[in-house]
Amino acid sequence: MTYPVANPKVIQRARQVLALNPLFLDTETTGTGPEDVIIEVGIVDAEGGTLYDKLVNPGMPIPAESSAVNEITDEMVAKADPWPRVWAEIEPILRGRAVGIYNAEFDLRLIRQSNAAHNIREALADAQTFCMMKLFAAYYGEWNPRYNGFKSQKLEFAGRSCQIDLANTHRAVDDARLTAALLRYIAARG
Repeated sequence: MTYPVANPKVIQRARQVLALNPLFLDTETTGTGPEDVIIEVGIVDAEGGTLYDKLVNPGMPIPAESSAVNEITDEMVAKADPWPRVWAEIEPILRGRAVGIYNAEFDLRLIRQSNAAHNIREALADAQTFCMMKLFAAYYGEWNPRYNGFKSQKLEFAGRSCQIDLANTHRAVDDARLTAALLRYIAARG
């Protein structure tokens, strides 16, 4: 089978979401486990314009394996704001907006974990977010019979397969910008 399949319903959904003038968020973290927290936040508008780009002091050492992926070191975050201050800045930006996230389940979990680590009870409403990884998986159309659903693809693969000339750098604002470009690309198909 030739990919992407590009189902017209997925393209229509992308156009509907783009009409909401969404924001796009990405985070970098100390890791993927239940105790890990956010060390960088990037937010862009639908055109990829930077609205927020900030490192976060996690209050703990960043594991070497995480630094190897995102190239964020303890020295880089030593004088960065702690999560409560960053959350106080980003929450008003995101409030009431549709927010696109590539692998939303992961980033939303890390936002909840970062908030819980600081006794912050607020979080992004699941209803205001949409997962661009799932949208791209449906657009690309590769079926995964094991999970009875479309196969998830990495952001780097998604950008490359759509010939989007933005790198997946594993830095928050760059990856948020690539996610926004991916939605624009899908919405412009057909």
